[in-house]
Amino acid sequence: MTTNFNLQYNDWKYNLSQNSENGELKILSFERVGLVRKAVEYAKAEVSGLVGEVELPVLEARKAACGECESVKKAGEEEWYCKSCGCPEWERSKLQVKWGMPAAKCPLGKWPVNG
Repeated sequence: MTTNFNLQYNDWKYNLSQNSENGELKILSFERVGLVRKAVEYAKAEVSGLVGEVELPVLEARKAACGECESVKKAGEEEWYCKSCGCPEWERSKLQVKWGMPAAKCPLGKWPVNG
């Protein structure tokens, strides 16, 4: 059985497949994510927080996924940052803020979608 997932590392986004029997990873596709695309994704996430809400079960699932993730940098209880998304560490990039943005996405594909 294989599992497909996405991974973003710095300016690169990968689509990977992992064989659950032997752990083998295969790169299915990759692309460089440009600054304009990052800016558009950020703007979408910010605006989505102004016009919609993340349902509580989804917010809790996002927090739980980050709590177990190896890419999270914890600087106390209220300052968690993702090391995979490429955002600088500032007030709006805290995971506690991103969890509440309906259009925000985990670069590793670990978050459920809102809805």
